[in-house]
Amino acid sequence: MSTANISFIGGGNIAEAILSGLVKHGHDPNQIAVADPYEPQLQKLSQKYKIRLATLDNLACLNAFGSDSPCDVVIIATKPQIVSTAIKQVAELIHKYKPLIISIAAGIKIESIYGWVTKDANLESNHPIPIARLMPNTLALIGEGAGGLIANQYVSQDQKEIANYVAGQITKQFFWFGSDSDIDSVTAISGSGPAYFFYVIEAMQEAAMEMGFEKDTARKLVAQTCLGAGKMVLDSPEEVSTLRQRVTSPNGTTYAAITCMESHHVKESIKKGCYAARDRSVEISEEFGNLP
Repeated sequence: MSTANISFIGGGNIAEAILSGLVKHGHDPNQIAVADPYEPQLQKLSQKYKIRLATLDNLACLNAFGSDSPCDVVIIATKPQIVSTAIKQVAELIHKYKPLIISIAAGIKIESIYGWVTKDANLESNHPIPIARLMPNTLALIGEGAGGLIANQYVSQDQKEIANYVAGQITKQFFWFGSDSDIDSVTAISGSGPAYFFYVIEAMQEAAMEMGFEKDTARKLVAQTCLGAGKMVLDSPEEVSTLRQRVTSPNGTTYAAITCMESHHVKESIKKGCYAARDRSVEISEEFGNLP
């Protein structure tokens, strides 16, 4: 996998996190090209990682490796509303080089990408275009991400290994799923999930400060508690409910807190929030995936 020529369409934060992981783990920077409309970001990526090409031109990005050494992987990392435009610009080259397409654009279905490629390259509707979709989260920026992957029927086992290689640069935990609807659920759980925990940390930090702690002390005390709880869940074979019950002594302080939270339907509110996120992911897919 470290010999693959990789072109990024979009060079934002998540793309840079992948790029950084690739270079850090020995991928030759001369086998990486990035296209992005923001020139200062291109200059930063070029200077920091010494990549082969940083360009404003999507076509040049896919052509960066020469005809004798074509692009093997195209990572679509643009905002969802411009994916269709970006795909149309490079559809002919995708047909020519037959790379694996990996999309990390939120809400864009594989079938939408496939349709844009085949339509603009004037291909038959059953033409083999290998496409995978990766849903990471913002924790990718610190190498602690979690997420999900899906692929269409044209992705080979070797190409799935390439997708694993890319996902592994930014995620500690990732799983293969079967459909775009699964990715809508992944979006709701791990994609948006960091914000849910930030929300809880924010509330606990405010409570700690109201109790008299300094802001920095409150922040670190709460964050470490959250980090440790997550690690215990990952390391323990026991159910999460068992771990919770073990520290919830009858009529103790934790019992008082949990009883209060249950009286305010906190668990149900969290679950409803997850479903709301999933529903919005479906709406975004319909909004941007139906672009001509």
